[in-house]
Amino acid sequence: MSEPAARIYEFGPFRYDSSQRLLYRQGEIVPLGPKSLEMLQALLERRGMVVGKGELMKLVWPDTVVEEVGLARNISLLRKALGDETETNTYIETVPKRGYRFIAEVIRTGDREQSSAPRQARRVRWWVLLAVVLVGFAGIIYWQFYAPSRYLPEGFVSLAVSPFETLTPDAEADAFSQGLTEVLAAELSKLKGVHVISPSTVRRYWRFRISAAMMARLLGVQVIVEGMVQRSSDRLMVTAQLTDVHSGKLIWAENFAVAAADPAGGRMAIAQAVAEQAGARLAVR
Repeated sequence: MSEPAARIYEFGPFRYDSSQRLLYRQGEIVPLGPKSLEMLQALLERRGMVVGKGELMKLVWPDTVVEEVGLARNISLLRKALGDETETNTYIETVPKRGYRFIAEVIRTGDREQSSAPRQARRVRWWVLLAVVLVGFAGIIYWQFYAPSRYLPEGFVSLAVSPFETLTPDAEADAFSQGLTEVLAAELSKLKGVHVISPSTVRRYWRFRISAAMMARLLGVQVIVEGMVQRSSDRLMVTAQLTDVHSGKLIWAENFAVAAADPAGGRMAIAQAVAEQAGARLAVR
């Protein structure tokens, strides 16, 4: 009847200790005879399976011939101890003309002990993987947001022109803003050591409402040119600025006033002024 190792079976409010042959209900010992306890253990060991009457009698009375009435009486005592005497059995089910089956959910402590090592190993692997992901994510965050300013690197400066924001609902101002982006990109691309992202590439990000700062980080840009346009009487007021993407530092900013009657000349003047300042401040060593 005994197993290779002692087991603790838990079901409902009960706890059965196979090593001591004791049944507890919420910490209190349930008084049961030895044969009833052996019968309980036999059913627990084969939980979910139908145990025939003959097999059960051989397990509980291996060296004695017992009538079925003795088996039925011990089953009755066991059910009474478990409070399982209703028509709808909770623990022990009678299978007509076959035998009995333990039907309640059982937690076996020995099973949990045996499986704890693999679970612990999986838990350790999961924590290691999580640590690697977090370190990688922290590295990306540092590189994108906290790395020292690099708008004076050796080699070249990567730059993008963000579409200028139109602050007034004016078709003329909006058209001026769109044209200014193209002219600015063209003038800046003439600078030595400055790599300018294509305006069409920038517009693709802009259509998805991605902010200029996030777009710049996704493109690996170091410096971004951005600004705003608004109409004031017969003039277009333009603000332009250079910003270091990594540190958020404002490198340079300036305000311009353009005659609405000459938008093309105004665009070129602004583009040349911005390019001149960018060339001076983003000088590549």
